[in-house]
Amino acid sequence: MTDQNYLDILINDHALIERALVLLEKQSELGGKLNPNIAMTLVDFLIEYGDTCHNMKEENVYFPHLLSLGMPPGGPIGVMLEEHKGEREYLDKLKAMLTERIESGNLSTDFKQVVEEYSALTKGHIWKENDILYPMGKRFIRPENEEMLKQEFEKITLSMYGVDGYNRNVRLISSLEHQSGGRVNMLASLDLDVIQNMIDVLPVELSFVDENDIVKYYSKQDEKKIFTRSLSVIGRTVQQCHPPKSVHLVNKILEEMKAGTRESAEFWINFESMFVHISYYAVRSKEGVYQGCIEMVHDVKPYRDLEGEKRLI
Repeated sequence: MTDQNYLDILINDHALIERALVLLEKQSELGGKLNPNIAMTLVDFLIEYGDTCHNMKEENVYFPHLLSLGMPPGGPIGVMLEEHKGEREYLDKLKAMLTERIESGNLSTDFKQVVEEYSALTKGHIWKENDILYPMGKRFIRPENEEMLKQEFEKITLSMYGVDGYNRNVRLISSLEHQSGGRVNMLASLDLDVIQNMIDVLPVELSFVDENDIVKYYSKQDEKKIFTRSLSVIGRTVQQCHPPKSVHLVNKILEEMKAGTRESAEFWINFESMFVHISYYAVRSKEGVYQGCIEMVHDVKPYRDLEGEKRLI
């Protein structure tokens, strides 16, 4: 993640902390049947990475820098510091409860409630920082100081976890998710027709071919499309769906995606009265295994014609 900036580091930390929170919530719902080792590992992670590592970046580097640039100490920074203190108090309680569970086999009846209160505080805290404090901070921080902040944040992670420290923590949380049944599937709560309608309402045309180059899906099935699609393409190879003169290009893109040397490709053409942007993206599993390729077709002429700004409905 070498191309990330200082805000990416903070926001990526938040995303990892939220994943751990979800897992801790899952464990708390099991009551006395929770896995105490997984629960303790999560609490230790939230103490060490969430507080000692992430909050240190803010308290020792980010907040002091904002204060030096004129952000008032009693504003959002003061609120964030109080919430950091509250998070620590909750984590101390959870650590003590789990220690008792491991040593005596008894889990406090308040454990689930404490997890809920801690989770609510932390999720609200993350939202305030991502959506309020960080955008506000960007108005204070000078471009020439952004690299300094990034380097200081990286030093903190390096001092605690060594080289590749962030990714090692990602692997830890991913492993715990695997043991707990996988990551939260946000699509699971949506009906299939809602998912289909969500995709179809977007001003783009999507097609998907699987790892064997078989066409499995295209959007806007019953609507007029830039490039005609019909049900007869489903189950055919993508090579059969392109003119012979362009098949070599399709093969090159797919071969490079399968080899891991390409993640995307894009083209743009004048087509009828439109300016069409065509892009291809490799779809991979969390482990990096190639699963197929998605094509996106979009008439971008309306965007090219935009001028000035529009801030109101």
